[in-house]
Amino acid sequence: MKEMNIVIDASVLLKAYFKDESGHSAAQELIKSYARGECNFIAPSLITYEIINACIVAHRKGHIALDLVKEVLDEMLLLEIRREEVEHLTDRIFEISHRYNRNAYDASYIALAEAQNCDLITGDKKLCNAVSKQLKWVKLLCSEGIQKAGMLER
Repeated sequence: MKEMNIVIDASVLLKAYFKDESGHSAAQELIKSYARGECNFIAPSLITYEIINACIVAHRKGHIALDLVKEVLDEMLLLEIRREEVEHLTDRIFEISHRYNRNAYDASYIALAEAQNCDLITGDKKLCNAVSKQLKWVKLLCSEGIQKAGMLER
């Protein structure tokens, strides 16, 4: 059984699979940690659609050739991320969205991590900056590793 639950958002996977993303190496290390059985990945079920959209946008911006889009997409979607429905968290998602001026998508990851009593790791600096002073369990994945409330974890 895997040791630790972590909520991850789509930005973490994008950093792991796209070499030109800042934090690529740190994201790869997190994926390796998952592969070694050191952690479980959890996400709202909407992560599937965010991954699909991100791959399409990456192709449109010229970051990935069309013939590789499906391959990368399939590989990301094959990860055994425990996808959770978050409809039962709608009140909390609304509260978080309003309080931190975030969209409902971001708030769903935060609410899920809170409900699961685990860390949220994101590659989204704006999201992390908006909430990390109050929500210490929201951590930023960056080129140096994983930052917790402005401090680096290794």
